[in-house]
Amino acid sequence: MKKTIQNITGTVIFVMLMTMGSLALASHHFESPLSKAYPAYDLTDLFVFESASPGKTVFILDVNPQTGDSGNSAFGESGLYNIHIATDTQMSGGLTLTFRNSNGNMVVGKIDQSNPALGVEGSQLGMARVGEATMFDNGMQIWSGAAKDPFVGNAVGITKFRAELKEGKYDENAFDNAEDLFGTLYSSIIVIEVSNSMLPENIHVFATSAMQMDRKWMQVNRLANVLMTHLFLLGDEATSLEHVSHRPNEDNQRLLWVSSTIARANALAKSQKDPIAYGDAMAARLLPDMIPYKVGSKAHYGVDKFNGRPTTDDAMDIVLSIFTGKALTDKANTFGHHPKIFPYVVPVADKP
Repeated sequence: MKKTIQNITGTVIFVMLMTMGSLALASHHFESPLSKAYPAYDLTDLFVFESASPGKTVFILDVNPQTGDSGNSAFGESGLYNIHIATDTQMSGGLTLTFRNSNGNMVVGKIDQSNPALGVEGSQLGMARVGEATMFDNGMQIWSGAAKDPFVGNAVGITKFRAELKEGKYDENAFDNAEDLFGTLYSSIIVIEVSNSMLPENIHVFATSAMQMDRKWMQVNRLANVLMTHLFLLGDEATSLEHVSHRPNEDNQRLLWVSSTIARANALAKSQKDPIAYGDAMAARLLPDMIPYKVGSKAHYGVDKFNGRPTTDDAMDIVLSIFTGKALTDKANTFGHHPKIFPYVVPVADKP
């Protein structure tokens, strides 16, 4: 299958994009042709929060929404997954943790900058068998493998909600089915627990994936805040592709687009007295697209502020409320598979 995908023709790619369109619209996945053609490098979620072990911080990166329930992870073998940890939104300092899957082992690297060139792996910190928890000599703990997708969200509802917004309609009843699609899905997940002494006091986090094609490194995907492309960019394919193909230092190019989209939603919802001012304020908060976190504090991803993102905060409700300027729920709230201890996810072999 891997060789078939890598030798895929333009015609086949087009067919794949058309047949996968419903899934792309139904979730926060598949923002680019590359991520559709190479789902192993499609990034689906990012979490940052305080560890259950004192003095540590947890980073969780979810990839490949096509991971099944067999217990086998579905990481790629020809590229890198990166968690960028910047000291500020300009990425003037910080570090990057890199992850490379090789023959069933996850190789962990570290780069002493937060915006490195594509394909740089950095100095090796250690290697861990996929599916097994491993503690490195520096106190870093890692687990990777297939697990229940920790995201909670009404994919059918938000697809309908977005479609009606495009037609100039605001309909909260779009979520009446109250179904959490992600409660039945699985992802390939990297969980890493890092000593706070290794991190700056205040961090701004985002993730990227990259792979080598024809001897050239290509960025496949990029993410941080929830539903950035599928809600705040309202699924505009060209703008979404530009967003995931670049780094946060170029996000100011999309400030007006995000502000305008939010303002339109507010006008339709009749929620804010000044939709334009509200849109400008929220766009400035969301971009650059990074998750801020004060290391060592209690993480909170909320309407009032972003400070990390724990798995147990209802992120879809939060971004819907920010987007519309009023309290809004997708009515899907199945938070029953979010362990509070390492690895903080439910591996497929241990699923209820």
